[in-house]
Amino acid sequence: MRIGILSDIHGNLEALEASLNFLKNKADFIVSMGDVVGYGPDPENCAEIISEQALVMTMGNHEESLIRKDFSGLRETARISLEWTAKNLSPACMEKLNGWPVKAEKEGATFVHASLSKPLHRYLTRNKEAEEEFPLLEGELCFIGHTHMPGGFMQDVSTGKIETIFPDFGGGMKLAMDDGHRYIVNVGSVGQPRDGFPFACAAIYDKDKKLVTIHRLEYPLEKTRCKIIEKGLPSVLAKRIMQGI
Repeated sequence: MRIGILSDIHGNLEALEASLNFLKNKADFIVSMGDVVGYGPDPENCAEIISEQALVMTMGNHEESLIRKDFSGLRETARISLEWTAKNLSPACMEKLNGWPVKAEKEGATFVHASLSKPLHRYLTRNKEAEEEFPLLEGELCFIGHTHMPGGFMQDVSTGKIETIFPDFGGGMKLAMDDGHRYIVNVGSVGQPRDGFPFACAAIYDKDKKLVTIHRLEYPLEKTRCKIIEKGLPSVLAKRIMQGI
């Protein structure tokens, strides 16, 4: 059983298409872990495609903000882009977003946008934070996104020691799991990576081989950049996708 895992698409249609094309014939089904919309210029198209092609979908903090119509507390670029997104999503699409759960379980793995303790909002970037999350993990594997940076944490079952999982030099990752550890794996971002590599992240979990791989995929960045500017979204968002920041 092979599961294709995507997170933080953020309205980037070109990155989503590249990711789905890559996963075609490589995954038995697709999981989307939230923030399909926000920041990017094609929120409705991305939400519709994910609704059609993903078997499992969870909500992200951007979907939650749209549903609640509450953009307070957001950084300026997030607020402006979500206000624009709210005006450019159909009622039918909003209804679909509202139906996504904040957490999902499938094939023995847990899928959540941000963290187990705060499914929509907590950034897991340090071992200390992961130490507070592992007691909430019922199985051996949890997938997250939210930080836009691939990597994660593993805990030795016998000692409780936690170690950071780092991506390779090119921003991808190959993680061979063993029975002596539990794992929280961040699959990075499809549409707006922030690790210095402007390439979409697409993950595959091979359950039978107990192997997690994160692939970095090129897509037509310039096309997306132009759409961000043409649609009047903050120009800094165009800069971010070009630089992976």
